[in-house]
Amino acid sequence: MDQMFSKRHLLLSYAMGGFGLAVNSMMLFLVPLRAAELGIGIGTIGLLLGTKSVMDAYASVPVGSFIDRHGARTAFVIGCGMTAVIGALYSFAGSVLMMFVLQALLGLFRPAGWVGAQTYVSGLRTGAERAHDTGRLSFVATSSQIVAPALVGATAQLWSVRAGFVTFAVYAALFASLGLLLPREDRRRPSASRGAGFRESATLLRIRGIRTVMLLTFARLWVPSVWTGFFPLLLVEGGMAKGVAGTVISTMALVGTGVSLLAGRIAKLGRLEYVTAAGLAFSAVGLAMSPLMASFPYAYFPAAMLGIGQGLSLPLLIALVGKAAPAERRGLALGLRAAVNQSAAALAPVVTGSLIVATGAAIGFPLAALMAAAALGAAVFSTRRDPEEPTRSEGG
Repeated sequence: MDQMFSKRHLLLSYAMGGFGLAVNSMMLFLVPLRAAELGIGIGTIGLLLGTKSVMDAYASVPVGSFIDRHGARTAFVIGCGMTAVIGALYSFAGSVLMMFVLQALLGLFRPAGWVGAQTYVSGLRTGAERAHDTGRLSFVATSSQIVAPALVGATAQLWSVRAGFVTFAVYAALFASLGLLLPREDRRRPSASRGAGFRESATLLRIRGIRTVMLLTFARLWVPSVWTGFFPLLLVEGGMAKGVAGTVISTMALVGTGVSLLAGRIAKLGRLEYVTAAGLAFSAVGLAMSPLMASFPYAYFPAAMLGIGQGLSLPLLIALVGKAAPAERRGLALGLRAAVNQSAAALAPVVTGSLIVATGAAIGFPLAALMAAAALGAAVFSTRRDPEEPTRSEGG
């Protein structure tokens, strides 16, 4: 998008970030409650939640290919609009089969809204301004992730869980309307994407900068997936009240929200790849030391460390994709990143759970942190091998 931007346009663009992560957090709250009302067991609830993650990972690459052909704004409107329809249908779900179908559909369409928002904002400007823009998008995303569950939770408390799904549907519909207010991107460049994009996404991995991003993004999702999955359990088993344990987890999101606003300034401290890796290394250290700090008030310290890494890495990773990917394949590259995200989020709890069972939390957590550190080391090595990696999309 080679054009001047009004303040209104930029603010509306940043507001797109309020869709993707918030939708996930609302559904993680509502779906188990509705399933329990229907008498569905915990094991099946886990499968329900996993169904969405699997479909989300599968759909992300085709969504990126669609974005490159038809535009990020179009994908955002479709993704948000269909999510609103699916959310409304949840309020009528009366069987486990219907819940599985809706979870699969949500996994197919939600990525269009979230990847579309990332692609749109990362294509607005270039250089340091791109990191500034993605930092603002990330700030809105993480802020909404804190507020949105409280919104549907209050609705469910005052009326019913079904009413919570209606609130969810209205929320998604508002973002579809927001998308219609945004100007379309500059579509003068022909799209390089064809079909579902799986084969082309593999060719993108030939670009060293893209490989680096995927290693970094794997580490980014691996660490919080392990930490949020097992640290609260460690705290409660150690005698901490569930409500207090919840505030420890919220601390990560709160710190991340604040740090995301500083991403543009922090990005100027060095090469983006190194700054991102440093932030994520901070998170990995926080994960490794968590078993030693599983009591009040020490538990807030690793929470803050993870928040720093999470808040800094999201905007910088989006900016890195915009830097490394050809402009006509930026959507596909961001879709690939989203697929890696979901794969890491699905794999991390399974692997770490086995490690904790076999070795205990005091060893299992550091081992999980070492796996993240290995990905970060590979990313740094990749960057050092090609220090003059060209900026491929600074013109778009």
